[in-house]
Amino acid sequence: MSARDEKPEAEETDAGSQTLMRGVAPITLRDRLAVLAAAPLAPRAAQKHCNTGLFDLESRRQIDLVDELRRMARETARNPKPSATGE
Repeated sequence: MSARDEKPEAEETDAGSQTLMRGVAPITLRDRLAVLAAAPLAPRAAQKHCNTGLFDLESRRQIDLVDELRRMARETARNPKPSATGE
């Protein structure tokens, strides 16, 4: 029996029966489950932003209190305000 006389394998899919090429095995349930098991995990619910501690991007934009006091002292030294008594 030659390769031409062999009946090609076929597999049933949702779209109907599909003929397979020579040397191609049908996709089994085991193959489908292996693909699903190898897929990356996805969250079951929407994730909240991690805006606390090290990952808080808003706190990185805040001005450090010590730096702010030094800046105010420099401004005061450059532009002294007249006192209410005129001294």
